[in-house]
Amino acid sequence: MSDDVKTGLPRAHAARPTLPILLTGGFLVVLLAVAGLIVLENYRNALKEGEARALSSAHVVAAHLEWMIEASDQALRRIETEVDNRPIDGSPGLAADLSRAVGQLPAGFQYSLLDDAGIVRFSSAGESAAGNVSDNHGERAYFQRVRDGQELTFSRLLDNERVGKPSFTIARRIDRGGIFRGVASITIPNESLDGFWASLRVGPNSTILIIRDDGWLIARRPATTRPIDLSTTAWYPMTRQRSSGFYHSPASPIDGHARIVAFWKVSGWPLIALAAVARQEVLDQFWRNLSSDALIMLPLMALLVLGAFWINRLLYRTAARNEELEQAVERNRFLLREIHHRVKNNLQAVLALVRLQALPADARDDMTRRIAAMIAVHEQIYQNDQFEQVEVAPYATKLITDIASGYDIPVNLSLDLQPLTVDREQALPIGMIINEVVSNSFKYAFAGRDEGRLTVELRKQGENFSLLIRDDGPGIEVFNRAGGMGSRLIANFVRQLGGQFTTSNDGGAVFSMTAPLKQETPEAA
Repeated sequence: MSDDVKTGLPRAHAARPTLPILLTGGFLVVLLAVAGLIVLENYRNALKEGEARALSSAHVVAAHLEWMIEASDQALRRIETEVDNRPIDGSPGLAADLSRAVGQLPAGFQYSLLDDAGIVRFSSAGESAAGNVSDNHGERAYFQRVRDGQELTFSRLLDNERVGKPSFTIARRIDRGGIFRGVASITIPNESLDGFWASLRVGPNSTILIIRDDGWLIARRPATTRPIDLSTTAWYPMTRQRSSGFYHSPASPIDGHARIVAFWKVSGWPLIALAAVARQEVLDQFWRNLSSDALIMLPLMALLVLGAFWINRLLYRTAARNEELEQAVERNRFLLREIHHRVKNNLQAVLALVRLQALPADARDDMTRRIAAMIAVHEQIYQNDQFEQVEVAPYATKLITDIASGYDIPVNLSLDLQPLTVDREQALPIGMIINEVVSNSFKYAFAGRDEGRLTVELRKQGENFSLLIRDDGPGIEVFNRAGGMGSRLIANFVRQLGGQFTTSNDGGAVFSMTAPLKQETPEAA
């Protein structure tokens, strides 16, 4: 049989302490969570930067378009002024006057003059632009809108397909005295957006667009060859409510790319400028930044992880050591408890032997009570695991009630015992003093009486404590004149406590003692 089984102690186990594992696991979880939050925040910031780029680009496109339309409209007004009441025809004089009135247009811009029947009477593009544009079922429906009374209109993309390149047209009505006389128009090629798009540096898969407020596309970079109605897109309703904004489009209706689409209404004109930044280009930059950050952060995280495991190892060793110390403390506590229990058992055996001896009754009773007082202090220690200090109040209460129960005298006990903790070396002398004084009261103060009263007070007074025992008997002589065994024991135990005592008569015998709570070098009794 092992020692643990013999002693009744729990067998030591080598289970790995959970606190270091929890701390390390918690640290790694927090580390990963923080890293994830940083990545998520950077991802959101990348998208926000893309939104800001798209919106600022749309604003720039709107400002550029406003200038371009203002310049074109001024040129159309000058053409209207130059025509005045002159007939709209292809005469060389009118052509020269128109060229002088329009002045220098941006490269690729072309102007035309149409009569009331929709026939091109003059065009800066030359003979290639000649013809009739009055057919409102074709690509030049803008003429019909102007003839019907609209003062200024914009064609949709490819309305002027005869130029041979994607373009859009700005057309202004010419009338005199309320009579429609013709149309002045300027055709702007789609390629005029190329240089401007390049200056924005929004990425190769990003686009800029110009749409009419009814949703029809009139220009785009990169160019497209088909007219498109964008009023069915998810972002278009936003243009009805706000002057600017952005939308994350999962797929473009033109080329299928996912983009961040920002719009900005052109002030004073029924046009909307758009800039669409490719989401993939925004996220590519995010991934590039993440990769460069990872080159720095991953080694640091690896060091932190290694540090966490190192700390875990230290914590494990500390926890294991603490567990060993706790087991050692518990073993010592068990041994001390066992020692006091066995001392108590040995004293009880001695008590039994004393009772069997042929001794005078008084001597046997006195010895029995003194041994019982020793037993009580050891019982108080091991039952409450108070190996260093002892609570005096419950210990004194047990002593007094046990003594009272040994006498067939109806004595009223008045116990006023304040909570008081003393060193274990002081507990036995205090118990022996209480035993001797209380036993004397029962033997001499209450003998032959029908009733009596015993008062015991225990109080703390700063760094000292006081003990007062009073009975209502006939009183006693001055204590130091008494020569009995009890008197000598009391005097010796008080000296061991380093205290002082007095006895007096005050309506009965009064014992009063004062002693320090702690005695560094207790004197042997």
